[in-house]
Amino acid sequence: MKQPINEYELLYLCRENDEISQRALIERYHRAIWAIIHHILPHKPAYIDLDDLYQEGLIALMEAVNNYKEDENASFSTFARVCIEREILSVLRKYSGQSYRLLTHAVSLDMSVSEDENIVLMDTIACQRKEYDPVYVSYVGWAQDQIPKIRTILSDLEWTIYQRHCLGYSYKEISSYCECSEKDVDNTIQKVRKKLPSMFDT
Repeated sequence: MKQPINEYELLYLCRENDEISQRALIERYHRAIWAIIHHILPHKPAYIDLDDLYQEGLIALMEAVNNYKEDENASFSTFARVCIEREILSVLRKYSGQSYRLLTHAVSLDMSVSEDENIVLMDTIACQRKEYDPVYVSYVGWAQDQIPKIRTILSDLEWTIYQRHCLGYSYKEISSYCECSEKDVDNTIQKVRKKLPSMFDT
């Protein structure tokens, strides 16, 4: 039966970047890291992610592997626990700093604000984007409905020039496409502009 590898052999292999040994070490200290976290933080504040603390604990464990000296009086397990605890405490101090204090008062945008829970906080926040403005959307819809009507009062040339002008083409580009002068393009656009207002009362 294969004997379990001792901790010093495991440390040596981890320092040699042996992935299997590194995974074995993590598995060995998995519960210890969580125990340290829950001991330091018995009641988790809403703004702290325990998984983040666990990841910091893993980083501290691997740093302990590289920094531990076998000739010291302490065992590696004791040294590793101290390193993990110090790192987690350091992270928690950062969380409690001024830059994180606002997070304690943060409110989730997914929080329900109606009795039937169909409306969340995000739904009540004003949006400045035009495509979410119901008045703007209604005007766009109305304008799109008028396109067939506009088409009936314009000649083929007028329609082509009008379309390309609306799409941002220059007079030079339109005149080249329609095989006419830039002056003809300008005259046509002015003519169309006079036609359109007469179609609508608004």
